[in-house]
This record gives sequence, C-alpha cells and structure tokens, in this order.
Amino acid sequence: LSSVGFSGVRAMKHVAAYLLCVMGGNAAPSAGDVKKVLDAAGSEVDSAALDKVVAELGGKNLDELITEGTTKLASVAGSGGGGGGGGGGGGGG
Repeated sequence: LSSVGFSGVRAMKHVAAYLLCVMGGNAAPSAGDVKKVLDAAGSEVDSAALDKVVAELGGKNLDELITEGTTKLASVAGSGGGGGGGGGGGGGG
C-alpha cells in the first residue's frame, strides 16, 4: 500500500483496521468505522493518519492495491538468511 503513500507503523495500523472493516463486509468504511476497530483493539487513534487512510483508500479496489504491492515486494531482492541454529551434535553417550 505504499503506492498510495502510507509508511510507518502509525499509518499501517490504520490501514490494517480499514482492511478489517472491508473484510467484515463494509465496502466503504468511514473514519468512525475504522476508529471503532482501533478503539476495540485498545490502540491510539492518530486523526491525521486516519483521515489520510480513509481519503486515500476510499473508492479504490483494495484487491488491486494489494496485488500491486505484492508484486513490488516480490521484485525486491532479498538475501536468503543463513542456515543458522540448531547445530551441535549433542551426543551424550
């Protein structure tokens, strides 16, 4: 969803709450709807971030935005983490 200008944890929790509203059947959540979700989670509401989320996502096809974002993530080169862990042949015998 960075394609619509969201970054940071504050904005992302508002995006997540918006998406929960949509998944719950509300195709066009208002700021009040999203605030209810955040309040129920015991999360602080940042009014500026909330207003931006509702304004930017309103009327957009979220499936397309998510697909676009997933495609962008897939194109980011990632390095495989080292094997790590476990090692040790703990025998004991």
